[in-house]
Amino acid sequence: MNTRNVILERSPLSAGLTASVAGLSIGAMLFEATNSSAQTTEADTPAPEANNTTQDLSSAGILLILLLVAALTVFYFLKIQRPSLPDFSGISGRDPSNDNLQTRRAASTRRNLSIDSVTSADKAAFQQLLIDVQNAWSNQDLTELRQLVTPEMLNYFSAALADNTSQDIRNHVEDVVLLRAEVLEVWTEQAKQYVTAGLRWSARDYNVSLTRKRGEPGYVVEGSEKTPSESGEAWTFMRSSDGKWVLSGIQQ
Repeated sequence: MNTRNVILERSPLSAGLTASVAGLSIGAMLFEATNSSAQTTEADTPAPEANNTTQDLSSAGILLILLLVAALTVFYFLKIQRPSLPDFSGISGRDPSNDNLQTRRAASTRRNLSIDSVTSADKAAFQQLLIDVQNAWSNQDLTELRQLVTPEMLNYFSAALADNTSQDIRNHVEDVVLLRAEVLEVWTEQAKQYVTAGLRWSARDYNVSLTRKRGEPGYVVEGSEKTPSESGEAWTFMRSSDGKWVLSGIQQ
């Protein structure tokens, strides 16, 4: 049998009022006791000076009790019922309203174009970029890559090269020959033109060990130095106002 515990939470307002009422009740009791004492004194010793002194003491006592009740009520709200604030010192702030902001902005500014808008000169530029990027990658030339790709892609290639180095390998892609190319999508966004093309090429694609010399066993880790193999990826090219195409993305 499943059981469920129910926790009833007291309202801070009702709790404060309860404390105030309790305080006032105590004050009333003390007032009545003081008043009774004053009346008894008046019956026994009807001196005017004694009556005045008793009334002054009664008034001072009531005022003191009311001040004490008020102070306890304020203390109750400020100290006892005041919730503790969470500590966000170790958490980086994130505004959920900004999630997918770039996607929403892109959807509002993107305009699809006809595939036929890609000219033969554009296709020739894509083919040359394929060869130049692969050569710069094989040479681990980040300076050359910076001229051929966007900053985001440069960071991607830099991280990939560092990862290969950490594994003591180096990738070579040589003698690249474009076999087929198909324009898949064309669009403009924020005054820039984008083209995604499906590319298939042949090349001598192989990995070598950084800890061994050519000719030693285990120098070629993967692939072949002599036999070409085919590869295919979808490359996205971007052209800004200067008219130069650069590589913007790769999807395998």
